[in-house]
Amino acid sequence: MTHLDTTAPTGTSPAGTAPTGTDPARTRLPGGSSLLSGLPGRQGFGDASLIRVGTGSIDLGGGNPDRSLLPVDLYREAVHELMDSPGYGARLGYVPAAGTPSFRALLAEREGVSPERIIVTSGGINGLALAVLGTLDPGDTIVVDDPIFPLFLRVLDLVPGVRVVPVGVQADGLDVDALEAHLAAGVRPQAVFTVPTFHNPGGAVLSAQKAQRITELAERWGFTVFADDPYRELAFPGAEVPAAAWVRDSEHVIGVNTFSKTLGPALRLGYNVVPSALAEQYVKLRNRLDGQASGVLQDIVERIVGRPEYAQANAAAGAVYAQKARALLDALHRELPGELDIIEPQGGFFLWARFRDQHADFAALFDAAQDEGLVYQRGEWFGVTPTGGAGGASGAASAAGAASAAGAAGDAVGAANAAGPAGGAAVAANVAGAAGGAAGATGQGLGGDPSRTRGAVRLTFAELDVPTLEEGAARLGRAWRRIHG
Repeated sequence: MTHLDTTAPTGTSPAGTAPTGTDPARTRLPGGSSLLSGLPGRQGFGDASLIRVGTGSIDLGGGNPDRSLLPVDLYREAVHELMDSPGYGARLGYVPAAGTPSFRALLAEREGVSPERIIVTSGGINGLALAVLGTLDPGDTIVVDDPIFPLFLRVLDLVPGVRVVPVGVQADGLDVDALEAHLAAGVRPQAVFTVPTFHNPGGAVLSAQKAQRITELAERWGFTVFADDPYRELAFPGAEVPAAAWVRDSEHVIGVNTFSKTLGPALRLGYNVVPSALAEQYVKLRNRLDGQASGVLQDIVERIVGRPEYAQANAAAGAVYAQKARALLDALHRELPGELDIIEPQGGFFLWARFRDQHADFAALFDAAQDEGLVYQRGEWFGVTPTGGAGGASGAASAAGAASAAGAAGDAVGAANAAGPAGGAAVAANVAGAAGGAAGATGQGLGGDPSRTRGAVRLTFAELDVPTLEEGAARLGRAWRRIHG
């Protein structure tokens, strides 16, 4: 059910929220809907106008897997089996909107849920759109990670006027104390969004204890959790990944999954685990979005995922990604000694680092890096600002200069990794400072804390080879010395 926030007068944002999304009052383009007319352009993350990729440039900003690590042989065998199977031509018709029965059954077995709760999607973003459209109405409030996966904010543009409450992310996941403080202050979210495993951008892994607490809060207050989990199967050797029991056991959690990181983003196939009470309605919604996902692709992926070699391929990929991550981390410490606080990744694709000198000109650093032939994602592009309206949800692309009621929250990454590479995950105490619950209680607008993202860089180690990663670190070092002396 939707909880109405009665702590703020009509026309104002509830404490701790920022209005986002397309503006329904915006002038419509000729022949266009208000939604179409009001969609903002890309700002910051993904904005091609800000990026110069010349010949010989190294791009550490993307999210592609290393295609040499994808199980191409499993693809080839699955395709041949399908093509050679009796009655292949009969498989080229329409399939059910929720997915083929055998594929849903396989996915349900993997997740420990009934097949009725599985909705096959056309990739992770399609799954997030399904969750958003099935949960949020205009004017609803959602709590989100800060720093955040920016593309989720663009999905929120599909629902005009959604209000965003940013909450910090710690080494063990979303700051549940801050979430509870917001609830106590009168914020009534309809949903909470988080990336629980190998968080993008910060690398955090949500602990089982925190997942349980979030679930209890969701069940008490009636909100839905969007658990966006694309990296779960790409753990580094020795990393502990809690089982996704909260998705299995609660009617208040929607699991959003994709095969883009393990089988390649061109596949465009994923699945959601939805509450059983809403499963029938989600099938109807899925049908109205694009009818169905490809039945041929579902058959191919079913043949791949059902084989033990699939898990073996993911484990092997995780081991190689671990080597790459270590090489990049060591190179950064070598090229920028004492300059960075780095959260050592335990899986996934990304490394999150932050310059200790917070007075530097980080826009100039980004330009200098491109002059050196290096592209990366600026940390500010992962922040959530307290402004909305005309900029829409994507106005969160830059947190630089944003007003913050949580200024006293502090930066826990700080001296945590002063010991160098050995500091790593053990001292990654906080990707983000605690959210200021007291600020929400006083009715002050609370945007994301700029100190969480200022001077940070998100670097991918997944796609490139070790020598290229090391050269990328060297180019970042040269750029830093150009602007910093």
